[in-house]
Parts: sequence; C-alpha cells; structure tokens
Amino acid sequence: MKSKSEYNLCKWCSERQHIRNYRPKEITRQCQICHGLWNRLEETCNKLTQATKSYQYDTFQIGLTLDHSFYDNEDKFRSRFKIRGIENIKTSILREIRKKFGKVSNKKTDLHSPDITINVQIGRKFETKVSVISKTVILRGRYNKIKGFQIKNKNSTNDRLEINQRHIEKILKKEISDQFSSDSIIFWPVGKEEPESLVLGNGRPFYVSIKNSKKISFKQGLSIQSNGLLFKLIEKVRALPTSAPLYVKKVMTLVSFQEKLRTSDFKNFTDFGIMIVEIINRKSKNWKLIYQMDIKVKTHRKLELTITCDNGLPIRKFIEGDGLDISPTLPQILGRKCHCNKIDILDILNEENSLN
Repeated sequence: MKSKSEYNLCKWCSERQHIRNYRPKEITRQCQICHGLWNRLEETCNKLTQATKSYQYDTFQIGLTLDHSFYDNEDKFRSRFKIRGIENIKTSILREIRKKFGKVSNKKTDLHSPDITINVQIGRKFETKVSVISKTVILRGRYNKIKGFQIKNKNSTNDRLEINQRHIEKILKKEISDQFSSDSIIFWPVGKEEPESLVLGNGRPFYVSIKNSKKISFKQGLSIQSNGLLFKLIEKVRALPTSAPLYVKKVMTLVSFQEKLRTSDFKNFTDFGIMIVEIINRKSKNWKLIYQMDIKVKTHRKLELTITCDNGLPIRKFIEGDGLDISPTLPQILGRKCHCNKIDILDILNEENSLN
C-alpha cells in the first residue's frame, strides 16, 4: 500500500491536504489530483478577461464547474489516508481564480449582488468555457404620446389597446437595445390607452427591465424621442414593484349624444363628490374612484368632459355603458345614450400629489 510520500502531488495539492514533511517535486501534469490545473490559472484568467472586456462593471462573482474526474482523484486520496474536514479542489481553485482575476481586472468580488456573474466550466482535458451575464438593470420612467404617433389597425377596442402597447414596447426596446447592448428588454407600463389617445402632462409611468446589458451606468434624465413618442428615463431602481403603483389620471374626453342636451341634464354633475365605480371581472370585483368631473358644452349634442379618476378606470366603458360589468356609467347618470369620440390623457399623477 502506497504511503503519502509515494504519491505524485504538486505543491498546491499537497499543501491543501495539510501533509507534513512532504517535499513535492516540480510536478505539473503528473499531479495525481489536479493534473496541473493549478499551473493553468494564468491562462484561465486570460480567458475571463477576454470574455468580460465588452462589459462595464465594478463588481463580479465567479462560479465554477469542474469535471468529476478532479473530485474523484481527490476523494480517492483523502479516503486512502482518512483526510476529512478540508475544503475540496473546487472551493480552493475557485478562491484562487477570484483572487487572481480581481487583481488582473482591478475589480471587486461581490457574492450577493454583483454587476456581472462569470461562469467557468473546466473539462477533463482542461477545455474551458466561459460565459458572462450581467445584473438586470431596472429603470423607471414616463412616456408621452405626442402628435405623429399612429397605428394603422381597425380591430376591436381591446385588440387595439394591446396592439398599441406592443407598438410602444417595440419602439422603446429598439432605442434602449441600441444604447445598452442588451439581450432582452421587458417593458411594463402602468395602465393602457387607446392608439388615438394622446398622453400629455407628466406622461404615463413605466418600468423597463434590461437583461444582460453590457452597460450598467445610467444617465439620469435620459430622454428618447421616436415616432411620436417621448420616453423619459427617470432613475434606476433595485427591483420591479410587486404590484401596480397607485396613480390618478386626468382625462379629457369628447362625448356626443343623439338628442339635444338640456340644462337639466347637468344637475347630476353639480358637486357630486367622490363617485365609486364598481368593476366586475370573471374572478374578482374591484372599485375605482372618480374624484372630479368637469364639463364644457361644445354644441347642443357634444360636450367636453374632463375626468379625474383612479388609473385603471375604463373610460370608454364608463362613458358608453358598454357591457354589464361596470356601474354606474355615464348613460345611467344622464339617463341617455352617450358616445365617446375622443380620449386624451392630460396627466398621470402620483396619488398623493394628484389633488393638490
């Protein structure tokens, strides 16, 4: 049976096993545990440098996958000499790679929230694969729809709402992808509006999640204008909100009637207070508040109605009384049929600042 001194071990592996009075030879590939892996650290770090050169980062984390043969070699040796409670070859080599790469790159290790994560795979014959992924960048912003935005589509209102959102998303993704060199971008607007509607004032809030971005720096107050849209990227945030933030919107609508309007038709608009509108979905029931409604008579059959209400109130359904899933509606309040000709969003405000 072999003694410890009869094993061919490099200095690094012998020291890791805490072997005393053992004089290692100049062993590289002949080491019976690492086969010379220790001597390839420089080469490995060069590959990491190449893989990360296009990324902007301040902190990093490295993960390592070793071929099982390295573990087998070490396990056999430790089992033979009953060596226990010492870190294995993966933990040891990973620590050394992190230390060496930190010096080469002049960056810091961050085990919890690094700017980039580097994954290294080393095979039996030292074939090495390196992949890099950056921390997701999440930005909060607002967008305005100004004159010039147009979607050529004649589908139903619900379809148009969805197509409108996808079109806005497509424009923003293209602009951000060009600036951040990202693999994937997810757009999350707070609410929706129709393609024909303008979004004025502060603009509609949105969040955008930028995955595997080559850049992490963000110029605060960055504006992007394209195809009748103005995107204002306000700040970088740590995470997406767990639920939709509460906002209040101020909407201007043009409402038409088949019959002429009378002065008595507007009595219900006089100091009605806060109105509670019930919305019934398939699985739930919720309520939205209308804080204020102001009218401006345009003709005997048309009026301009400005509504200040919770974001999420379906304005067209409220005005036209479309379906039985919302109550009360404007036709119920006025006692006559109404048609919504136009909707423009004048402003979307944080709830706490909306009524000041």
